[in-house]
Amino acid sequence: MGKQQELFEGFPFPKTNTEEVLLTLILQKSVSIFDFSYMSGFRTRVSEIQRVHGILLFRQLVKKKNKFGNTYTYAIHTLPECQKEKAIEVYYKINAN
Repeated sequence: MGKQQELFEGFPFPKTNTEEVLLTLILQKSVSIFDFSYMSGFRTRVSEIQRVHGILLFRQLVKKKNKFGNTYTYAIHTLPECQKEKAIEVYYKINAN
């Protein structure tokens, strides 16, 4: 259990995908599809954090090229410092349920 606490910096272990995305936002300050490539509903979870829980996130679109030279675009979602306390409150609230 001690390593788990270190990993989540004292926050309770996330029980849902939404909680995992929100906790990552709190700890890393930003998330992208590359942080959750295994999660089929990543964009839905980000939308839920914004729409349902009222947390403002900034979105930056980034263009990259794949190994074949084709351009693709993805979003980096950033948690502004002024929203961090609200995000922590929401995390504890939804984690308690």
